[in-house]
Amino acid sequence: MQIMKPIVNQLTKNKWLAGMAAGALLLVSAGTANAHIQGRVYCVGTGIGIPGVKVSLACVDPASAVQTTDANGNYDFPIGLVAPCSVTVDLTTVPGGYTPVCPTTSTVNAFPPDPAIVDFCFNCGTPCPDCVDPLLGLGAASGMTVLELGAAKVSITGPAGGILGNIGIAPGGSLSMSGDEFVTGIVKLGPGAKFSNSSHGTVAVVNNADLSAEIAAAYAASANSAALPCTQTFTTLDGKSVTTIVGVSGMNVICVQNVVLGGKQILLTGPADAKFIFNVTGKFVFTGGGNGPQIRVDTIAGLQPSAVLYNIIGNGADVAFSGGGGGVNCCAAIVDGTVLAPYRKINLSPGLVNGQVISGKDINIVSGSSVRCPCP
Repeated sequence: MQIMKPIVNQLTKNKWLAGMAAGALLLVSAGTANAHIQGRVYCVGTGIGIPGVKVSLACVDPASAVQTTDANGNYDFPIGLVAPCSVTVDLTTVPGGYTPVCPTTSTVNAFPPDPAIVDFCFNCGTPCPDCVDPLLGLGAASGMTVLELGAAKVSITGPAGGILGNIGIAPGGSLSMSGDEFVTGIVKLGPGAKFSNSSHGTVAVVNNADLSAEIAAAYAASANSAALPCTQTFTTLDGKSVTTIVGVSGMNVICVQNVVLGGKQILLTGPADAKFIFNVTGKFVFTGGGNGPQIRVDTIAGLQPSAVLYNIIGNGADVAFSGGGGGVNCCAAIVDGTVLAPYRKINLSPGLVNGQVISGKDINIVSGSSVRCPCP
């Protein structure tokens, strides 16, 4: 019996070691059972997610899985993954013309961290070509309906005129919203930017957004446009002596000192491929009366607001819209095209801009004004 005792002890010890090993295996399994991988497929510069893109997963367990990105470009593979895992974006499901900037395949070798974040980014060209024609040169800035370039204030108040598209606020800037005004896109706040929202709706917000590409593109577009040779020149556009401006195919550069419309309208017309850049050195003011002060494009001829840029050059009087009619059916004062005024305040009180509003000074979109530059 004394001879057998060590053998029994050894068997007991072996069983104990086996139990410990099994327990350790259970602990490892428990550590990986809750692991998952998530991320976004998005456009660089704007951060806009790309929906409908297939992302495939291959792990030790499970062997494979596929997901399709949601409306904001997000995907999230569920719990129960065992690393290493390979995550790959299916390029055949990415919209045509989009080129990858980040690697299209990434490997997760271990958990934690949990969740493991794997993003895929693409150069999507002009962020919003249906809103701003790429030939106008706004580049990355064209992904923003309202873009604040500096540490200034943006105020959006009143009835539901609506900001259709995204809002970008530069580092140190601020945005306040109230009343029934709303935003259909995303509010992107640069580092240190503040947002006060007492409106009646919810707003999607991204903090610490990198807006450097958008801001640089806006300043560059203003400077480049100002340097273009004039194809037509006017001292004043007041809707009295000139009621129609006829462009030709390609780029039309309209040089004008003052645009001052008091209840008068101007029509932009020409071939469907005509583009218009207005270089304005003086006033850009729309006041009420009559049918409202307006500059509109000839949609019957095939022109669209996306083909027009108003480049308000240098310091000077505030860009100003008024005339009433804010809210759902906004507004009496209307322009088709993007208003780019890097060095001036912009006051829509109220007014409708079928394009973008961009400034490095205060932007007031009040009394139910509306800015409409939605991206598809």
